[in-house]
Amino acid sequence: MYISLLGLGFAESSSAATVAVCTDLGNFTIELFDERSPAHVANFLEYVDRGYYTGTVFHRVIAGFMVQGGGYNREYRNKPTLTPVMNESKNGVRNDRGTVAAARTGDPHSATSQFYINLVDNASLNASGGDWGYSVFGRVSAGMEVIDEIAALSTGSGGPFRSDVTDPLVATTSMARIVEDRYPTLSTEERHATLLREIETAVAANDNATAAERFGEYRAACGELEPDLLFTEARVLAAVDRNPAAIESLDEFLRVADTTSETYLQALSLSRQLDPAVNEQRSAAQQRLAELAGDCEFPTEPTTPDANIATMEQMVAGQDDIKTYMEQSNELLECLDDLADDLKDDDREMIIAAYNNAVDEQEGVAERFNAQRVLFLSLQ
Repeated sequence: MYISLLGLGFAESSSAATVAVCTDLGNFTIELFDERSPAHVANFLEYVDRGYYTGTVFHRVIAGFMVQGGGYNREYRNKPTLTPVMNESKNGVRNDRGTVAAARTGDPHSATSQFYINLVDNASLNASGGDWGYSVFGRVSAGMEVIDEIAALSTGSGGPFRSDVTDPLVATTSMARIVEDRYPTLSTEERHATLLREIETAVAANDNATAAERFGEYRAACGELEPDLLFTEARVLAAVDRNPAAIESLDEFLRVADTTSETYLQALSLSRQLDPAVNEQRSAAQQRLAELAGDCEFPTEPTTPDANIATMEQMVAGQDDIKTYMEQSNELLECLDDLADDLKDDDREMIIAAYNNAVDEQEGVAERFNAQRVLFLSLQ
């Protein structure tokens, strides 16, 4: 069944923007309070349109309180964010059960990408007197049972977090704006099949604008994206100048795709081309990391030789480059490890995340080269 828009008794307006959230455990819909919380709604939709939430996890789940996500991926790496939003908690909207609000630090104006869903009426999170509260900007209009199911999971430590991480870890697989349903009589399977055919037709006609729209509808319908479809989506989004969203699709593709495929190398190349286009929009989090780890040298990832066209000399040179990279990367890990011992709270989490990311990059470099090495030897 397509995600329906069911009321919980406090609708914003008939024209309110709605977002489909697809997760490992099921799907739900968020209706946004764009009249009462315009800054937070605009901020949230910017992240949605960028594909930012794909692959993010619900990293803080407290039964009888709330479910929080939107900041970390499956490897517990925190994602770079945009400029923080000014607090809107004095808009008269309360942190009642089913509402969606912006997570933040002790600074009332520090909210970025993370959000939480109230499991009960949490009056302590509302603005009171002259004190700022936590800004509510939407509500779960359908699928609250999915949130309750997440909240019912057992929790413990995970990644840099000592508690409140669910087992199993629950990730968002897609998040997209819901547009007018063009196929109200179709089943979920029929809708997915129809949208996939429309995507294929638009791509074949080089109509990237239409293809991008259909991909948005497909994600809003919680359709499954196989690796090849993810790569196609990335190319389509790049063609219509939606580079941040294209990079998110590429990141997901690189996570799940066969590292020996030609498409994998093409995706790596496209990712390198697109990254500079979004570097200017990276958040203060990256700047803070640079400040904290200024004495640690981050090595440049070497280019993996393409075994289909590489000579023996190029493969050997590539292997030497990777050995050098591994040595430099190990030095980075030692540096970050030393730094983490002297830091606390968010700064320590940031360094731990950078350490974990460096380990993942090491493993990725080695895996990609070994795959090309095996392929090269098989071609001799």
